[in-house]
Amino acid sequence: MAENIDLTQRDIFKFWTHDTFRFADLDALNHLNNISSAIYCETGRADFFVRVLNHDFSSKVNWVIANLNITYRLPVDYPNDILIGTKIGKIGNSSVIIHQGLFTKDVCFSTAETVLVKADLKTGKSVPFSDDMKEKLSAYL
Repeated sequence: MAENIDLTQRDIFKFWTHDTFRFADLDALNHLNNISSAIYCETGRADFFVRVLNHDFSSKVNWVIANLNITYRLPVDYPNDILIGTKIGKIGNSSVIIHQGLFTKDVCFSTAETVLVKADLKTGKSVPFSDDMKEKLSAYL
């Protein structure tokens, strides 16, 4: 997980996505199930890529997850609103580390670190970032 960065603090995030805790997200204890946290992270990442990078997910050059780490910190009860904070942790040549915090009622219930690679889906090879993409990503470091 991110070194020297407290992902439970709302003020480190510049980019926010809103989602809703759906009834289908309940586990046997009537709390948010762990798979839903991964889905909220995906929602935040997709929103980030569309709004910041104007990404087209039907493209043959797309994002592939190389690693996903989620820390489950607190249970969340239904119903609730979810806020997903997203920031860039590190920018490589063709990969990026994304840090996220999942919040409800100003309390962080999960944090995540995802390594994503920009890849050509036809060849399976990584694709280097353009200078423009690096600049856009850098705004969220």
